[in-house]
Amino acid sequence: MKLFKTNKSPSEATPLGEKPQFYLIYLLFYFFPWIFQSPTVNDVVAAIVAIALFLPIYLYGATQVGLARLIYITGLLLLSFAVSPFFGSHGVFFIYAMALAGFIVNERHAKITIVALVISYGLFAWLTQQEWWDWGFPIFIGTMTAIGSIATSRRVSQTDQMLREQELKRQLATESERERIAQDLHDLLGQTLTMVALKSEVAEKLFERNPDLAKQEIIEIREAARIALKDVREAVAGMNTTSLVAELKRARSILGSAKIRFSVTGELPTFNSQTDQVIGLAFREAVTNIVRHSNADRVTLKLERDEEGTIKILIFDNGQVQKFVEGSGLNGLRKRVSKLGGNTTIGHTTFEKKKGFGISIQLPAKHIAY
Repeated sequence: MKLFKTNKSPSEATPLGEKPQFYLIYLLFYFFPWIFQSPTVNDVVAAIVAIALFLPIYLYGATQVGLARLIYITGLLLLSFAVSPFFGSHGVFFIYAMALAGFIVNERHAKITIVALVISYGLFAWLTQQEWWDWGFPIFIGTMTAIGSIATSRRVSQTDQMLREQELKRQLATESERERIAQDLHDLLGQTLTMVALKSEVAEKLFERNPDLAKQEIIEIREAARIALKDVREAVAGMNTTSLVAELKRARSILGSAKIRFSVTGELPTFNSQTDQVIGLAFREAVTNIVRHSNADRVTLKLERDEEGTIKILIFDNGQVQKFVEGSGLNGLRKRVSKLGGNTTIGHTTFEKKKGFGISIQLPAKHIAY
């Protein structure tokens, strides 16, 4: 695993909190003592050299795994030792080393590395006779940072694993569907095309000596072709078939794996088949976005009908999304709902006095199957 990075496709933007560059802001703590006492020229030069060395060690080390990462962690620790004689918060480099250690893939190895770092830093502080606040604060903050890194690493690993499992399931389902369609087309078209070929030969032979029989053969060929076309359309259409009930079952499994609570409010109506598929696909898109991009821990599906019979569907999550961009999935959702005569609202909303993000769909009453 790379630091602050999950298995996303290249088209997906990496969240700011998963970029190692974001945490460079904490370098400002190195200069905090300079507020109370002016540094010497040597202190300034030491700070410039230290930061020049720190940036490649930290940024490149954040992309490494295994033994290679330990080398960069050690480099940050030694850098902290090297600048300790100069005026500045040299412990900030130790804190960065602790953060890198927390993201070691093997959690047991991460904890061992963290303990080794604390012991090494404490021993160095004792040998150099540093004041307690010079080593106590970095150790405390570094330990808290490492614990947070381990928790984040664990969450990222679980999310990556879940997304890989989902992708594998989709691939297996797609492959299975391809095999089904191939078998269906073979069964549907094999006999029909054989019949068309034979009747074409018969029609060709009868064309001059018995035009009426030849015409009848051609009519039968036309009807066979129409039936075959209808069968092919039905076979291919089955590839994208879904329903709200099927997607609810799938959502409970996916959201449960992501530790997100899911509830349904209101009575589930019986839609006609076309509407059922559109609502199912809409809910699937919403759940996918929630799992991938939201920090929500609760999702609610609310269904209700007003006095005029209008169907109102709200898919709400309590994630705090600061900014969102409608991709092809949400644009496709709007188009499908629009074709049914409904409308879609997507964005920040409030549900049961809780702020979050919602997808609201309204459909005419005619889409209920009585």
